[in-house]
Amino acid sequence: MGKRQKQKNDSFICNLEEGQKMKIDDSAHGSKAFVPIQIDPGNSVEIVQIDGGLITGLSSNKPCADNLIYTVKDTRTNLNITWIIELKGTRNQGEAEHAIKQIVESIGYMQDEAAYPQAAKYIKKRDYVFAAVVGAPDRTLPVFNNEDIKKLCRKLWAISGKKKDIKNMFSLFCYIRPNRRYSEAKIRGEAPPYSIECYNSNGSFISYPSMLLKLLGN
Repeated sequence: MGKRQKQKNDSFICNLEEGQKMKIDDSAHGSKAFVPIQIDPGNSVEIVQIDGGLITGLSSNKPCADNLIYTVKDTRTNLNITWIIELKGTRNQGEAEHAIKQIVESIGYMQDEAAYPQAAKYIKKRDYVFAAVVGAPDRTLPVFNNEDIKKLCRKLWAISGKKKDIKNMFSLFCYIRPNRRYSEAKIRGEAPPYSIECYNSNGSFISYPSMLLKLLGN
């Protein structure tokens, strides 16, 4: 696993360079969900803790997503991408569906420059804004209501600069399903929203951002 480097002033931000790997999780809060990522050549990114880091001061009943991945530089495609991630290691339909609201509300917070001025850059002038809900390897992540996903994808599409290149707005959302059987990350499904099967111990890391761009082209 690559060395993690944190910015001096922002302990909730971790910098990763090309080739480095990271397992994004929320084990501190008891979640078994995780996302294993590896940064593509020519890329540098920030891994940002949203809840309690980038966005603070919310009451306990206010939803907020867990993390985002933010492209700082991409010398290969020159694309500016943000990927919002909610870790939901549960098979409970109601608890899992709450993840969609958490992502939607988080986008709203980041768009509120008066309340969260340092968050604005993560959502403004991005070529693509993706989102994912993540399960745990020993639990079944339920499929969400199509209308809930549609609401989220409309918002993702609205803040993505390259709208004309998005053939299906549902491709901006995906499920992440950690699976021990996979020796490499795979995109599954006949139509968007797709699922990405991955696992960190087998080296089946999600290549960022190339695997997200594959979602747009499938």
